[in-house]
Amino acid sequence: MHGMSFHFGFREVILFDKWRTTDLTGILWSMIGIIVMGVIYEALKNYREYLNFRTSVQKMTAPRRKRMFSSVHVFQTVLQGCQAVLGYFLMFIFMTYNVYLCIGVVVGSMLGYFLFGWKYARCDVNECCS
Repeated sequence: MHGMSFHFGFREVILFDKWRTTDLTGILWSMIGIIVMGVIYEALKNYREYLNFRTSVQKMTAPRRKRMFSSVHVFQTVLQGCQAVLGYFLMFIFMTYNVYLCIGVVVGSMLGYFLFGWKYARCDVNECCS
């Protein structure tokens, strides 16, 4: 146990008891997995924004009940749940305070934004904008 300070250790339990690292190789493979998780998180976020943008005209013309229970809205709700779970997983990984794993979280977020964020980049009420 390393306490609440950043460290460079190789021995970590990541999210689940079965996901353990004991050496540099384990940390590097875990970083790759974490980067993929970050990319998927950004892909989900941008895909949801795309669906929201694509269906925004329909949302204004259809009755509330039809909009709320539309297949697109239900699908977006499921995607929101997946995005939330991934987001919390990434936060918990960062909270290991392992510098290598934290770098994986940040690189995954950056790579995901690079790959997907340019298409629909705009100010989102859920993000900080200045």
